[in-house]
Amino acid sequence: MKRYLFLFALLLSISTLAQSALAQIRRAERALRNQELEEAMAHINTALEEDAENDKAYEVRARIHQAQALAMGPEQYIGHVTAMTSDFLRAMELNPKTADAITNQLQIFWIGEFNKGIAEFNNAQGADLAEEQLQAHYHLSALHFEASAVVFPDSADSYVNWAYALLRASDDVGAIRPLTLALEYGSPDLEIYSFLGRIYLTNERAEEAVPVLEEGVAAFPEDAALQDLLLNAYAVTGQIERALNAYQSAVQNAPNNKVYRYNYGSLLLQAERFDEAIAHLTEAITIDPDYVDAHYNLGAAFINKANSIQVQINAAGDSLRAHKDAMSAEEQAAETTKIDDLVAQRLALYEQSIPPLEAAKRLGEVTDRDLQEICVALYQAYGQTNQLDKLESVSACAKL
Repeated sequence: MKRYLFLFALLLSISTLAQSALAQIRRAERALRNQELEEAMAHINTALEEDAENDKAYEVRARIHQAQALAMGPEQYIGHVTAMTSDFLRAMELNPKTADAITNQLQIFWIGEFNKGIAEFNNAQGADLAEEQLQAHYHLSALHFEASAVVFPDSADSYVNWAYALLRASDDVGAIRPLTLALEYGSPDLEIYSFLGRIYLTNERAEEAVPVLEEGVAAFPEDAALQDLLLNAYAVTGQIERALNAYQSAVQNAPNNKVYRYNYGSLLLQAERFDEAIAHLTEAITIDPDYVDAHYNLGAAFINKANSIQVQINAAGDSLRAHKDAMSAEEQAAETTKIDDLVAQRLALYEQSIPPLEAAKRLGEVTDRDLQEICVALYQAYGQTNQLDKLESVSACAKL
């Protein structure tokens, strides 16, 4: 008999808790109708403390969060939308019979947020607005597209529009996350890969650019601009050998592409493979005789090779002086001849550097380019070849 009395008492207790939770839910709904949102939230949280698996309580709390999102400022908007979505999904989980009704509510909210995002974006396209007003419209547009993405996270359109609104608001770093999610949930997109690569590269995040651009190039192997971004990312991150291999393939596939020739030659110059660099930079100029950077780097390649020979001259001279007493006259003469040959090679290279550097200066003057680097290289070349009259002609622009 005691056992049955205990069971009856337990059932009575459970029934009392359920009734109490139901009362709290009713109070929460009444407060919600009256837009007394803090009171509504307090009642619904009490209901969930008393019955943590009450699907109706989660559904009501979701609607309270929705009302709070609409009533409060942008800073709290996404937090409430996230909580709303979580509570709606929990209610569906606890009571699958509510799935259709709740899904319909979420779809209505998603459509509303998406349309608000479009409206705010269009508002920024209208009449002349101050920069501050433009930024405000674009940020609100991004906020609503982000909210739509929270509700249905597998919708790539939400991420794309969210990202574009932030890009228009000049928040390129903020656009990284939605652009990345757009690729995750959508199909490969050439423009998104390009945007992401450029954002990383222009914000000193080249290490992050590399895998994104590699994925993009794999998806769009024929796009030259995307390949160029990847090759730049390799170069910036110091992956010279990797970049050289990639540029070598690019040049083989498109031998008449002046940019590939220039970039490959410039990387070879950086790797101190001077003869190869000279060959490819010369090809770049052959393809485009007005290519200022190619002219300049070709001149730099001749000068850098000359400087490397100067290192050999210095080493040979030091060796000759150190071992002169132990060498025969013939050996000394041979070493001297060797040094003289190196000196002649060095002088010839300085002379070869002058025509492309002069061309770079001439073309740079037409395009209002900053000529200081070109003039510094010319100053060195003129000095090494004893062209003192020309030396004076570039001293001003070299700022020496």
